Amino acid sequence: MKRPSWGKIFVVTALVGAVAFGGLLGYLAYVNDSFPSQTQPFGDYAVVSSAVFNGTEYAFNVTWLSGNYLPEYAQMWSSVSDVANSPICSLGLSSVASGQLIFMPFGISGASTAAASVYVSIAVKPTAGGASFTIQQEITNFTLQTGDISPSSYACTEQAAIM
Repeated sequence: MKRPSWGKIFVVTALVGAVAFGGLLGYLAYVNDSFPSQTQPFGDYAVVSSAVFNGTEYAFNVTWLSGNYLPEYAQMWSSVSDVANSPICSLGLSSVASGQLIFMPFGISGASTAAASVYVSIAVKPTAGGASFTIQQEITNFTLQTGDISPSSYACTEQAAIM
């Protein structure tokens, strides 16, 4: 029986390694660009106190109802208008108090003269451990405003990879 050459072994090993590495990258992209599949009612954890639209940005003030749950990342999306779809954004919070107001601004991809119905999805993590889950709220009523939405110094930043 003839033994395979080192060249063939190297090529086969490189191909298997490339496929495994591609699979790992695909898995990490899927995990980092999605929300937990378990959902809970939005009103049990948060209330949208105000919603403002200025033609280039939607901004929400969300009152958080319990310090036992930490909002981790959020996304705004619309089934009506593609310009209202945002990237998944890190909220950058390490703790939150009951009753705390959280400002969530989301830029849109192009200027618009009309506010569309949008959804806000928030990934939530229990502070005492346990599985993360998603809360989601449709928002249809906005205060229309010209100019910057205060505080204009804060912007949603794209979420870093979770590992």
